Order: sequence, then structure tokens, then C-alpha cells
Amino acid sequence: VFVRVYKKIIVNNTFTPNSDGINDTWLITDLDTYPTSIVSIFNRAGQQVYRSIGYGRPWDGTFNGSALPAGTYYYVIDLKNKTPKRTGFIMLIR
Repeated sequence: VFVRVYKKIIVNNTFTPNSDGINDTWLITDLDTYPTSIVSIFNRAGQQVYRSIGYGRPWDGTFNGSALPAGTYYYVIDLKNKTPKRTGFIMLIR
């Protein structure tokens, strides 16, 4: 019998991409243990500003190379393991 134990991911709700070396990217602890996961982030208008498969690159608060304004963004995390998608809000502080 093979039992797979999934790690619980921890989603931070605030980050400050100001190049001070502290909280400069939006980190999701242990998401790297879900290599097929999909992370999507949307602005208030519903435009997707970030998408990652496998979470090889944490979000740095930019879209197409330009810094996004401070504000609240909506995220969807699909772990691809037959569990419900995780959703919530992130506060980007500049």
C-alpha cells in the first residue's frame, strides 16, 4: 500500500516588493512539493497579471516587466491533486 502525504501550503497575504531583501516576492511555503500546481493572480479588473505552472518563479509584483501599483489582488491556486482550488487576496504594498 502506498500512501502519499501532501504538505500543507502556507499562503502569505502581504508582500512588499521594494528591493530591501525582505518580503520582495509573494511566497507560498511548500508549494514546490506540488510540481503541477497552477498559480494565477488577477487585478481588480479581473485581468490575469501572473500565472505559473509548478511555481518555479514567485511573483514579484510585476506584469510584463512593469511594476504593478500597490493594492489588493486575487489569487487562485490549483494544486492539481483533486482538492478544491484555494482562493484569496494578496496585499501588494509599495
